[in-house]
Amino acid sequence: MNDPAPAPIPDPVPAPSPLSNPIIQIPLSLTPAEMTLTRQQLFDITRAPITLPFSRFLALWPWIDNVYVRKKIRAATGRTPGYELWACRNRRKHPPSSAPATPGGRRSRPGATCLVGLKLVWNRYVEGEERTVTIERYTEETHSHTLDEMDKQKRSSAIRRIAARETLGGAQPHEVANAMKADMEVLAAVGGTYITRADVKNASKSYEGETWERRSREHDGGFTPIIVAEGLERWREQLLPGPAPWMETSTQTAARRRATDADAPASTSTPQLNAPPPTQAPPTAQAPPPTQGTPLTQAPPPTHDLPTTQALAPSTSPPAPLTATTLVLIDSQAGFTHPTHWGPARSNPSYETNVAALLSHFRALRSAHPGAGPGIIHVRHASLDPTSPLHPDAPGFQWMPYTTPIAGEQIVTKGVNSSFIGTDLEKMLRAAGTRRLYIAGLSTDHC
Repeated sequence: MNDPAPAPIPDPVPAPSPLSNPIIQIPLSLTPAEMTLTRQQLFDITRAPITLPFSRFLALWPWIDNVYVRKKIRAATGRTPGYELWACRNRRKHPPSSAPATPGGRRSRPGATCLVGLKLVWNRYVEGEERTVTIERYTEETHSHTLDEMDKQKRSSAIRRIAARETLGGAQPHEVANAMKADMEVLAAVGGTYITRADVKNASKSYEGETWERRSREHDGGFTPIIVAEGLERWREQLLPGPAPWMETSTQTAARRRATDADAPASTSTPQLNAPPPTQAPPTAQAPPPTQGTPLTQAPPPTHDLPTTQALAPSTSPPAPLTATTLVLIDSQAGFTHPTHWGPARSNPSYETNVAALLSHFRALRSAHPGAGPGIIHVRHASLDPTSPLHPDAPGFQWMPYTTPIAGEQIVTKGVNSSFIGTDLEKMLRAAGTRRLYIAGLSTDHC
């Protein structure tokens, strides 16, 4: 008799990968195209200031901080809010050396090649509203280089922290670099195209001494996919939920503490050093949900040191809840990008960047508050003229790629200039109980 064949040896079970999946998550649920536009907008800051909610600033700044370095900090004085001065990383105080280059010597970046400077203003905290940051360029010069050149020169702190997180989790530097490069679309959108194994190794050494488990527990438990940059921890601690002592003079801080002690009931909790979080509405009023809509910021913790209702101004009313807020986005269609049909020039060259940032913020609020977030309505124009780029059969009738509606967002189609004539827009707004309406788009003056 023949001996039975030996049982096949089962294939070894592969060890679980220590790498996160996905290894890079774009903040605020932005698409790669939207993230590219957002980074470019923060790179091309003009003399016209832009204002961002503090939570959104915290989420985006780590992905662009490879371009700028902090130069000066000024605390708040009187009615003037605190601010920081930042400069392009290629800005040098001293001119480059005139000594001839030596073969094999260390290379250095040329001095004073870019004179761009930014001013970040920490706007005063307003009860019931999220704190904001205003960013403007205080120099006349524009960048003498491209954003891609800066990405090649230095990696952002967000990229370096992700690399360190994965390496300290047990992955090898080459594994981390290869995993990042597996999705080049996302990697290019966040500015990490030029990441190398050496960058990953250096990042792991830089952050090796940090207590990652403690920091991860402070952000939803476990390692967070979006890691804040160095320096942002200080901003978070000192500017959320209210102004910190370093942002005010000692006289202002002492006066505020005396007022809090006089109004607040006796409590066994530890006295607060920072300003109280946003005031809750009285029990008889509808309390609005938290307005922080990004993954990086959490709702302020409960506290026993809330001011009494007598401290509120009689004319102050609680802000409208998110369910009573609606964004109406008008005519964001591909046909309006036609190079000649609407004329040779446009008055809103930053429309794509601005509307992508606005829409992503509202979507982040909806994601953070399922079933209780703001409404989003897209209005499009359907022309009866068969030669129009906005005719339903024309390619221009489609949505612009960065404003394409997603599940849960309503669509209104109009045939005339007004968005209310012959449509259900008014009925939608009334049914949603809208009390705060945001309107944006290409032709909001008559549509």
